[in-house]
Amino acid sequence: MSEKDRVQKEAREAEATMNEPLPEDAPIIRPNKTVPVSVRLAPAMVAEIEELAQRLDIPASTLLRGWIQQGLAAHHDTTVTGALDQLAADLQRLRQLVA
Repeated sequence: MSEKDRVQKEAREAEATMNEPLPEDAPIIRPNKTVPVSVRLAPAMVAEIEELAQRLDIPASTLLRGWIQQGLAAHHDTTVTGALDQLAADLQRLRQLVA
């Protein structure tokens, strides 16, 4: 399942159950405590990001967050296996670009 399909499936499930009450034993947590971050980008780059996000049918902020998470994850996993996994993912991306 593609990332886009997974996100759309999760969104449909959330929409379908948004008016249902939470179970009595459901813990109340705030997992999405986030801090807004501002970054300056060239207008052409912003336009390109927005165009790609629109093609993927996701918000530009979600696309950017995913890229940042991937970049951070690449620095956390410094094993040979992790490097090979990253290389395989990069190769798959290259294949998509030339297809």
